[in-house]
Amino acid sequence: MIDIDAYFRRIGYSGRGEPSLATLHALCAAHVLSIPFENLDVLLGRGVSLDPEAVDRKILHDGRGGYCFEQNTLFLRAL
Repeated sequence: MIDIDAYFRRIGYSGRGEPSLATLHALCAAHVLSIPFENLDVLLGRGVSLDPEAVDRKILHDGRGGYCFEQNTLFLRAL
């Protein structure tokens, strides 16, 4: 389960969480503007984990970016 409040803080989203097209557009924009593409772990030989806890730690709590598949799984869980 994602900590939706941590996700909203990470992307700087302060709007409502209601399921609407407007919310989806706002979340997409905030996510893209706040979380960069990053491939540092692979370059450093660490590998990448898609485990939800690892993705949350890296992107939400450590303030880092991630590969598209890390970001997309995070966004999917947020939705």
